[in-house]
Amino acid sequence: MTSAALQWIAVLAMAVDHVGYLLFPEIPLLRAFGRISFPIFSFLLAEGFRHTSDRKKYALRLAVFAVLSELPYELFLYGPERLGTLFPMKNILFSLLLAFGALWCAERGGGFFFGAALLALGAELGGFSYGAYGVALPLCFYFCSRAFLGEEKNEDAGWKRGLLAAALLTACTVLYCAAHGSMFQIWAVFAAVPLFFYNGKRGRRMPRYFFYVFYPAHLLFLVLLNVLVLP
Repeated sequence: MTSAALQWIAVLAMAVDHVGYLLFPEIPLLRAFGRISFPIFSFLLAEGFRHTSDRKKYALRLAVFAVLSELPYELFLYGPERLGTLFPMKNILFSLLLAFGALWCAERGGGFFFGAALLALGAELGGFSYGAYGVALPLCFYFCSRAFLGEEKNEDAGWKRGLLAAALLTACTVLYCAAHGSMFQIWAVFAAVPLFFYNGKRGRRMPRYFFYVFYPAHLLFLVLLNVLVLP
C-alpha cells in the first residue's frame, strides 16, 4: 500500500468521523471508523518529515493552514454562537505542527530530546487536539522508520516495521485511553492494518494543497448543511 493510498484512507476516515459527530451522533460506528484517521496522518507526517526537500516550507504550510482552519473548526465544534471567543488552537493542524517541531528536535538528538518532550507537554497542557498523544505518535512512527533504514531490499523488513508500528500505536493508544478514562480512542489501533501493508512507495498522491484546503472546506460545508438543511 502506497503513501497515496494511506492519505486517501485518512481523509475519508476523517470526513466520516466529522459527519458522524455533527450530523449523525446516534451512529457511533461512524466516529469509531474515524479514529483511524489521526494515526495515519501521524504516520504520513513522520514520512513526510523524512522525505521532504524543504522542511521550513512544510512547517510554514502547516502553520498557515492551521490558522486558516481554526475558525471553521470552531464553528464545527461549538457552533456560530461561540464566535468571538478566543480560539484555543484545537484543530488537528496545530497538533501536527507541534509534532513536526518535535520530530525536528528528535532528529538532532542529545539535549534536543528535551525540546521534543516540552512540545508534547505543551500540547497536553495547552489543550491541543489529542494532547501529548498527538506529538508522541508521530515520534514513534519516525523512530520506527529509522530503525529499518537501509533495509529496503530486505524482504523481512516490511512486515517487521509493520509489526513495530502496530505495537507502538497500540501502546500509545492504550496509554491515551487510560489517561482520559475512556476507551473511545481504542478504535485507532485498527489503523495498524493499512499501516502494516505500507510498501514505502509514494504512489499517485493527491495534489499538494488538496488536504489543506479540503480540511477547512469540508468543516464549513458540514456546518452550513447542519444549519441550513438539517435544522
